[in-house]
This record gives sequence, structure tokens and C-alpha cells, in this order.
Amino acid sequence: MVEFIVEGPWDDDEKLAIGVGLSMTFRRALVHAEPSPNALKAAEGAVWGALLIKPCPPGLPCHRDIKEAVAVSEAELALVGYEGPDPPTTTRRVSTFNKHYMRPWRWARGGEEAKVGHPLLPLMSCLYTLLKMRDDVPIVISDVRLKPTAPAGPDYMVTPTWHLPREVAEVVDVHLPPLKAGAIALGVLMGGYRAGPVIAIVKQRDELAETVVKMGGYVVALNEEGDPCQLFERRAVGYSPKVSKYTVDPALCDRCGECLKTACPAITPSPAGHPQILPTCTGCSACALVCTRGAIR
Repeated sequence: MVEFIVEGPWDDDEKLAIGVGLSMTFRRALVHAEPSPNALKAAEGAVWGALLIKPCPPGLPCHRDIKEAVAVSEAELALVGYEGPDPPTTTRRVSTFNKHYMRPWRWARGGEEAKVGHPLLPLMSCLYTLLKMRDDVPIVISDVRLKPTAPAGPDYMVTPTWHLPREVAEVVDVHLPPLKAGAIALGVLMGGYRAGPVIAIVKQRDELAETVVKMGGYVVALNEEGDPCQLFERRAVGYSPKVSKYTVDPALCDRCGECLKTACPAITPSPAGHPQILPTCTGCSACALVCTRGAIR
């Protein structure tokens, strides 16, 4: 049966995004909204638990029987319209999340290619450093994203799983514009996700972001100054990329390769094995953030 009915003070696209957050953590949600066509398109393929919309949006199959609607949505992993009476909500299962369930980067589409001095590189490098050693399952939901250079393979596991990112672009798990990261994160938290921190990277702090923090989540606001490396101490931070000149001290480098996970084309292995910073470097600081040996300064 349906576990959550989404209605309230949010606009229609935000309600759909909240329902997407519930569904992708294996919850069943009924959303009272009339979402825009762009929002509906973004939600396609982001359904797992079941996601029903009332009233029926144009172009979607419509059902009056709640059991049939839920069954169709889950079987086809698709949005379904519903026109019957609101059902009572009942808890079905614990909220879970898999980093790449059955399809590579199922819930993160598109993004920008990494390039020398990309303004997102320091942010993603900072989050990579914060999250890589955790033994839980963080969910990073973002309004912005770098595009990974390689696809992730499926692992077919239903329980929450975490994997070590091969590059900082893999830090973001959910990127479904124009659906707001804050609204999707709110849906994840409403569903009772407890397997790891829920982090929303938002273009600007708004009431959705404030609610995410109140419910125990974390927020990085791109329209504010701040240090995202303090995220777990402050819970809500801004992001101000800094520009400096960087060099490598070979005596401190043990050739771990962490700095190369920034996928920045301005840093590359030298013939001796330690990294070298090329003249194209713009000083974005990403490599220094991920270097735990202090070899890049």
C-alpha cells in the first residue's frame, strides 16, 4: 500500500521532487500535484518504490484501484497517475538506498565535464575527502554535478551499499534538474532514511534547505561564502572557491594517487611517479584538498 501522501505548502514541482526522494529510497508515495512537463520528464527513471500522482498528468496511465496503481508503478519503474480515493498510509519497509542499483548512475544524469580550474572541483574534492572513509551510506543530492569520465557498473544489491569513488565527480548520487536537490533530500529524510548522512548541494538556501537541516540533513549553499569542509561541524555551509598557486613536494608524496581522482587535466603523474602540476593550473585547490600527505601546498 501507499506509505506517504505528499501535500502541503510546496509548489507542484517541489511536491513531485519530494515524492521522487521517497521513491528512490524504496518508499511508496502518492503526490497531490500537477507537475510541469519538465519536472515529469526529469522524474522518469527515478522511480523504484512506487510513485503515484493525483490528478493524473497528461500522457501517463491512470488508475482508480490503488493496489493496481502501486503494482504497475513498481513493476514498470514508472510514474503512474491515480484518480481514486486517498488510501490510508501503512509502513512497508525500512528506507534504503543503493549507490548504483541495476543501472549505472541511475539517479544522476548529465553534468558538466571537468576541466582545468572548474569551480566545482574544490567542492567535490572536499566532499570526497569527508565521505571516502565513512562506513555508512551517504546520499549526496545536488543541483550541480561534474560528469564522471567512466560509467559505474551495477552491483545488483538491494541493501544500502557504499563504494569508493574513483574520482571526485562520483560523489554526487542524485542530479535530476529541474527537480530541486533540497526537495529530493527532504523526501529522503521524510521517508526515514538512517543509513548515512543526507547532503543537499543547492544553488541557493531557501525554506526547503532550512527544513532539510531541521530534519537532520546537511546543506551546501552555492550562493553563500563558506567552507564546505566544515559541513559536518556546521551542518549548513556555503562554498567559496579559493584560487592560489600550488606546488608538489616529492619528499612528502608516497604516490597514493588520491590527487589524480580530481580528474583535473592540470595534474598528472611525472616520470618519477609523483604528481606534477602543469602550467595550465589555475590554482583551484582541488588536488591540495584531497592530498592527505600534505605534499601539495
